Amino acid sequence: MNMTAKAKTFQLAETSFAQLGYVQFADEKSLAQDLTELRDLLLNAMQLEHATIPPYLTMLYTLDDDVDWRIIETLRSVVVEEMLHFTLTANLLNAIGGTPAVDSPDFLPSYPARLPYDIDDIEVNLYGFSKNGIFQGMVIEHPKDVRPRAIANEVPSDMTIGEFYLYVESRLRAAVETHGERAIFCGDPQRQIPPDVFYYGGGGNVLKVSDLKSAIAAMKLITDQGEGTENDIWVVDEDELAHYFRFSQIYNERLYQKGDTVASGPTGEPFPVPWGKSVLIDSNAKVSDYPPGEVRDAIIRFNQRYCQLLGDLQAAFTGAPDKLMAAVVAMCALRDDFRAITANPFPGKELFHCAPTFEYSVANRQPLGKQVLMAAPATAALTATDSVDASASASASNEATLDQLQQAYSTGNLQLALSCMSDEVIWDISGPSECPYLGVFYGHEGFTRFWTLLGATVNFGSAGVEKSFFSGDQAMSYGGEQGTTKCGRVPYRYDWAIRYQFNEQHQITLMRQYFNPLNILSALKAAPYPVPAACPHSAKPQSQQQ
Repeated sequence: MNMTAKAKTFQLAETSFAQLGYVQFADEKSLAQDLTELRDLLLNAMQLEHATIPPYLTMLYTLDDDVDWRIIETLRSVVVEEMLHFTLTANLLNAIGGTPAVDSPDFLPSYPARLPYDIDDIEVNLYGFSKNGIFQGMVIEHPKDVRPRAIANEVPSDMTIGEFYLYVESRLRAAVETHGERAIFCGDPQRQIPPDVFYYGGGGNVLKVSDLKSAIAAMKLITDQGEGTENDIWVVDEDELAHYFRFSQIYNERLYQKGDTVASGPTGEPFPVPWGKSVLIDSNAKVSDYPPGEVRDAIIRFNQRYCQLLGDLQAAFTGAPDKLMAAVVAMCALRDDFRAITANPFPGKELFHCAPTFEYSVANRQPLGKQVLMAAPATAALTATDSVDASASASASNEATLDQLQQAYSTGNLQLALSCMSDEVIWDISGPSECPYLGVFYGHEGFTRFWTLLGATVNFGSAGVEKSFFSGDQAMSYGGEQGTTKCGRVPYRYDWAIRYQFNEQHQITLMRQYFNPLNILSALKAAPYPVPAACPHSAKPQSQQQ
């Protein structure tokens, strides 16, 4: 293309973007060429969205437990929303007949790593929670003005992340105009991940992609949650900040408030950040940097588990959508395994601690949920001195504790339930605030409040454990709950996975439940079922009867 033609192309790009919000392309390619190139772009979009998950998980899991809960929730919410974006790109790729390949050796970056196409000229590191780590998140998510000329030039390495997605949108529009919508959106609808299998209580949800309109909506959600909408720091409503601004609050140690802008930065209340309350790790370490031994073996096992999760996600994205939420739950459950590794000093590096490296590594795969590999206690370094007999004894007694807890639930016996727990128990059943009994509760007083809220909200039909796995002072249980809402008598059901930790007296010190709350939320919002008498607000909840 000569200089005159290029200048004309750039001018048309500027004009179309100003008038339409995207760049118009004159598509003269064959259908096969368009589909091949679009599928390659969306494969790279999947890799782009995934590339931020291990760094954000590393920041989250290197934090101490006693930091401000808002810092932990910021990082947790960003991780889960990146999983949402990852899923949306899978739906986009499947919609045009492509095939995700998230479990291949080439998919997982070798950190420190460049983003696909070297977009934004960013090298992503596995930083622990630190100023460097938060600043890296800001660099990745930073809102930037769109340059139509960069999009018209069709060189992704010269684009920002926002420009890349606008380029994909512009290419999709041109391809649909040339070949027709049905020719481009030719994928198998059964491969679409539906909203009901991935719910996290944030400002967006999974969108099934079947045409140009839904494809554009999916990409808009991705960019809005990351960078924010045009000239606005908020997403959806004034309860949720875009990722860049969530990181900015932490970095600047000040909250955003109504009226703040991209240019103003946060001007609200101070938000002190205890930067020292985290584990110091080597962001560039590889497995080969660790000497042979148990810690190195634990890192390899962690990497293998993460790669197994990618395999389960591959299955979810290629025809088995029900596997998705189980994989997301398992990803969140990696925390304790991660913390068990970081409890160990890095050999030969003073002040540094060991950490997973997220390198590609495969082992003999086990079906998700059939086998749970338990971490060593997060409060102690990995050792090789635990005896088999001691482990068996602890597991048997811990199993009795869970049996007793199940009995407490089935009989509505609060005191029996409290006897299963330490005085400092952490009862984590996090979820949307619209459900009264969801949250993090501390100590016997906190659990009693949870019990009261639960009893005032629902009537149990059954709450059963399908399978439990025990290892040392930890356990993992899988099961489900069903019942009716207290006032509306609307039925609900959901499955869950629960991770427990026990002390030496076999009392529960930590309960962390993972589940999809969409069904209970829908039941709470539904119109009441017909009842013969008025709703018994004043009746004593069955779950509180002794």
